[in-house]
Amino acid sequence: MPSLIQSSLAILALSSSALGAYSIDKAFKFDVHSHVVPPIYKEALIKAKYPVDAATGLVFTDGFPVPDWTLANHIATMNTNGVNYSTISISAPGANFYAGQKNKMLTLVRSLNDAMASYTTQYPTRIGAMCILPLPYIEASIAEIVYCLDTLKFDGVGLYTNADGTYLGDRALDPVFDLLNARGATVFVHPSKPCSGSVSLGYPDPMIEYPFESVRAMENLLLTGQRSQYSNMSIIFPHGGGALPYLATRIAGLASLPFMGGLSVPDSLNQFKGYLFDTASSTSVVQLIAMKQFFGSVSGIVTGTDFPYVPQAQAAAGLASTKANGQFTDDEMGSINNANAFRVFPKVAAKLGFAIV
Repeated sequence: MPSLIQSSLAILALSSSALGAYSIDKAFKFDVHSHVVPPIYKEALIKAKYPVDAATGLVFTDGFPVPDWTLANHIATMNTNGVNYSTISISAPGANFYAGQKNKMLTLVRSLNDAMASYTTQYPTRIGAMCILPLPYIEASIAEIVYCLDTLKFDGVGLYTNADGTYLGDRALDPVFDLLNARGATVFVHPSKPCSGSVSLGYPDPMIEYPFESVRAMENLLLTGQRSQYSNMSIIFPHGGGALPYLATRIAGLASLPFMGGLSVPDSLNQFKGYLFDTASSTSVVQLIAMKQFFGSVSGIVTGTDFPYVPQAQAAAGLASTKANGQFTDDEMGSINNANAFRVFPKVAAKLGFAIV
């Protein structure tokens, strides 16, 4: 029986382009937001004294259980959900728990990147990777970017909203952004625990703090001018952009006041609209319609599942309901399923033999 990727390739229609390019089937699903939990990562979390549930053996980070994961199950779940290609990354907290222990952080980060590379080597047409960086160590992070993009041939770079309290937008990160911008890299930003632990009220941070972490990062990128300076890189924020579609005009309005810098409201909103938002945990009617209205189209929406942190049943239901809940046309679903992702991951398209037209 042919594999899912072979079946998808078989239904691609040859276009009339003089280049002989292929038009990708609208049902081809490119998941920009999935995670892996290599054994070395779970071991590191346990050594770092993250709590372990005695009954299940699950480790808890940011008040949330780190799920059991295997590569075989990852591929099987992709097949079940009709996902053709996934970019993998390490979810929060990443290696942030080693902040202040540089050697340990560098060793763990390199081991995680090498582990992800081994997965992409085993399934090159199904999986790509977004590297983890040892931030806030700048020079080491620059070296890791070069290693991951040039040697490991990763699809892009993974960042967190903050690294031990250093938020995206902090000008200390400019050297990293210099390199990413020069490379025209695609970056996936995952929320991390807020630098102030008191705001979660004792509940799991992913419940509401993660969505607001994305807002904090985008707000800081705006107000410090870092995003406007480095606009040649593509940046994906998960979970429908968090609360940004609902707060964008409020932030832009306040940022236009003289004491906040007097930024142009249209320019601020256009900067926000320059990001991409994925659909992980964001497939309800109100979330999907809000994203479409925020962008003015579906051009900024990409598919995300957040597997395995979002359970399979929930991820499958979200994928199945996206079209109806968003009131999307077939063409719009083609953009959300794959075209928008391929636009910012052109090397993936080339690797899969697709010429985007």
